[in-house]
Amino acid sequence: MRSNARMQQYGYQCEDCETSIFPTAPRSELSWLKDRQHVVKEVAKHTTLDSWILEGLGFLDEHSDHSVILVSRRR
Repeated sequence: MRSNARMQQYGYQCEDCETSIFPTAPRSELSWLKDRQHVVKEVAKHTTLDSWILEGLGFLDEHSDHSVILVSRRR
């Protein structure tokens, strides 16, 4: 890999508030979490979740009445 190569990073952005987060997770897992919040919340009652899941759930809960989209950036 080239030293100047930039990594793609994925996250959530609230279109209403224009805030975003970029948990350390692939796009597919972020999409999965967004689509299955209710399942993940139930699982969280019985086990410990990874930090990126907790961070993502917190953001999605905070912006539950807003339009949240998946976004990407190069870092």
